[in-house]
Amino acid sequence: MINYRKATPSDIPDIINMRLGYMHETHNDLDDSVFDEIASKSAGYFQEHLNRDCVVYLALDGDTVAGCVFFLLINKPASPLFITGKTGTLMNVFTVSAYRRKGIAKHLVRMAIDDGKAWDLSYIELRSTNDGYPLYKSLDFVEDKSIYMSMKLKLVDD
Repeated sequence: MINYRKATPSDIPDIINMRLGYMHETHNDLDDSVFDEIASKSAGYFQEHLNRDCVVYLALDGDTVAGCVFFLLINKPASPLFITGKTGTLMNVFTVSAYRRKGIAKHLVRMAIDDGKAWDLSYIELRSTNDGYPLYKSLDFVEDKSIYMSMKLKLVDD
């Protein structure tokens, strides 16, 4: 039986392992040293942000973490695009391969959606892989069409 809950600081090692598991599947062309650096930087991040502006939802089969969802909460000045000034970003929606196709990711994302409604978020956004796209569509996520073009300035070489 799968149990679902929000992560606590004692879960930080498991959270990092799940994040690395996700990244190994989505960025399998990277050298192990990159993953080592990400792991070393992640512990401090989660100690500072977990359950403040980053909520992590876990699915557990006994003591085994079967899946996770990371939910970043963002506060900014209100605008016509986010009238409450509060938005959320889902990331690292990940289920361990042995537990896939059992509704775990859907349950975790629904938990985040329910919290997002309770927190009065204007919207929840995410970037989807091809594999995740049908899940998000089934939960009423829509492709974001905007007059704005997404851009970034890279400050660190990968």
